[in-house]
Amino acid sequence: PALRPDVAVIHALRADRAGNVLLEGIVGAQKEAVLAARRSIVTVEEIVDDFGPRSPNAVILPAWTVTAIALVPGGAYPSYAHGYYKRANAFYKAWDAIARDRDTFRAWMRKNVLEKGPDDFRQYAARAA
Repeated sequence: PALRPDVAVIHALRADRAGNVLLEGIVGAQKEAVLAARRSIVTVEEIVDDFGPRSPNAVILPAWTVTAIALVPGGAYPSYAHGYYKRANAFYKAWDAIARDRDTFRAWMRKNVLEKGPDDFRQYAARAA
């Protein structure tokens, strides 16, 4: 049998209160990742009562495909969230140099990921924007 990933983690635009998730914009393989995994965690920009009008390429993941939803406004950063905020191009340019050197990468991870608390993401995103 084919190997099945244990967990897929994706970021989406919205979830409704019933646990359905809206993917919109350039959706990539997010739907396939969730459907292939045993469990899924979806972070979202907002939780809504109704999805309202959607673009033609919108995908709705039904609640039964989603294990957990977390409200994480700005969670796609430094990438973009369609209709919420733009991609942080300066970050991507800086990342090229960070990712090329193992020691630089490890120092960046230590400073920006491993040593941070739950409120620091917002502070980091605001500083880097």
